[in-house]
Amino acid sequence: MNCTKNRYKKNSAIGKAHSVGSSRLSERDTVSCAVGTLTNYKEVVDKSTSESGDKLHYGLSKSDLEAVEQKLKYQKSFLDFSFLYDRINQKSIPLSDLIISANHAPHRYYSEIQNRINTLQQMAEQRELKPLFMTLTLPSEYHKCKTTKKGKLIPNPKYNRTAPKEAVKALTKMFAKLRQDRVLKELSKEQRIYFRVNEPHKDGTPHTHILMFVPVDKVQRVKKAFKRLFDDRGNDIQDDINNSTAYIMKYINKTLPLSKKDKLSQEDKYLNAWYSKNRVVRFNSSKTLAPLNLYRLLHKRYSMFALTKLINEEHFKIYVTVDTNKVIEIIDEFGDIVYMRNDSFNVHLMGSNFKNHLQTNDGALGCVA
Repeated sequence: MNCTKNRYKKNSAIGKAHSVGSSRLSERDTVSCAVGTLTNYKEVVDKSTSESGDKLHYGLSKSDLEAVEQKLKYQKSFLDFSFLYDRINQKSIPLSDLIISANHAPHRYYSEIQNRINTLQQMAEQRELKPLFMTLTLPSEYHKCKTTKKGKLIPNPKYNRTAPKEAVKALTKMFAKLRQDRVLKELSKEQRIYFRVNEPHKDGTPHTHILMFVPVDKVQRVKKAFKRLFDDRGNDIQDDINNSTAYIMKYINKTLPLSKKDKLSQEDKYLNAWYSKNRVVRFNSSKTLAPLNLYRLLHKRYSMFALTKLINEEHFKIYVTVDTNKVIEIIDEFGDIVYMRNDSFNVHLMGSNFKNHLQTNDGALGCVA
């Protein structure tokens, strides 16, 4: 055991944590080890954690998982037994048939995400943009745990107790530094398009992956700016990408286990619960594509690519309500109505006890008109 001669200070964070199980340690074991080696403190913490019967996955306990699963069960009941009633055709349509959700309609949600990625790729090729793949990781104090050389998680004494949702905001601010750098600010919105995936580390601390497309002659400048702004420990940028769609889809598949599997592993269950428990959005993108609320109303008429082009070229007049901003009518350049809100539907919702469990809005529903 390679150790220094310094002992833990009695009142330090590590010293207090080291006292766990100290009755089983000899005097020699209280000596601190060199930085980077596995200490007795770490071994004691790992052992006590595994023996507690409440091992954490992605920062969640078993009770956290059970609470999320119960909430999703309530949501499913609400969607299955709430419906739209078509007064003209005298037909009921369950909300579960209309929702687009990572938890309750994962296959529809996955198809929409894949459509968005494919459209971004198509637009990038049309504009002759080159892909860059980036990974951003938060500093040490945002991490609840550290990883030993043996791959075990141990408590991080520097942890600042930032919740995952707030940590994602910190990642957004990190990415904003790059987006606001001169090299990207001097580009038009059409020349800097991106798609971002938020994903947790094993301890539940989020990190983010970004697929960005920029002009070929700007690639090296963007890479240089990235390395200037971010430490190379945990932050990375690559431009040697053969298939950018497959590259980002690998991470999307990982964050959407429900869309690819009927039976989830224990780890997948905790991963899926992490997003719901912490209310973290899985994906973000630049305002390059047509807004999802419009695409979901018009997807039977237009592809994502075609609709984006038409909106960017201002082919539509879109009328919305003043108070709720809901789309009432969409008229194309020829004066033809391509969408009109249908008032022949009555909404029948399940008991009010379930409403608090439903985290969705009209934007998560498919076309109902």
